[in-house]
Amino acid sequence: MKRSAFLALALLLLGGCASATPTPSPEGLAVYLLAEEGPAALLEGVALDDLALAETPIIGPADIRAYDAATHTMSISEEAMARVRALFEPPVPTGGVPFVMTANGERIYAGAFWTMLSSLSYDGVVILDPLPLSSVMPGDLRITLGYPAPELFTGEDPRSDPRILEALEP
Repeated sequence: MKRSAFLALALLLLGGCASATPTPSPEGLAVYLLAEEGPAALLEGVALDDLALAETPIIGPADIRAYDAATHTMSISEEAMARVRALFEPPVPTGGVPFVMTANGERIYAGAFWTMLSSLSYDGVVILDPLPLSSVMPGDLRITLGYPAPELFTGEDPRSDPRILEALEP
């Protein structure tokens, strides 16, 4: 009886873990938020595969209209842009909003959506708040390194990973 109770508990816990970390979409490029809300500090010291992702991407393959690999700029649908802008509604998250970029279901890199209202620095990949006065065209998001300046970025630039371009091919 004790053994069967233990097995039932183990299966329940394993089932809960599996549903908490869904597999990213198998096709195309996508951007997922983490399942747990919080600042970009949630990414520190955690392996990419150990991050629990939201069930659906904030930017899915169908939302991406174009991707400029030279400038790392994504043109996205109005619906996706509305979801991204909603991340920056008051209270503005000055510690960033972590995300994971996936390509054909494979996790490529983590980063954070970041607001220019933040006085905090960040040494990772950044997608800046798409303010109407930004330097990119409406409907575009630029993926940059470090905040507030690229010199703060540490590590190797993951944005040119060939799997990203492969995921964008028709």
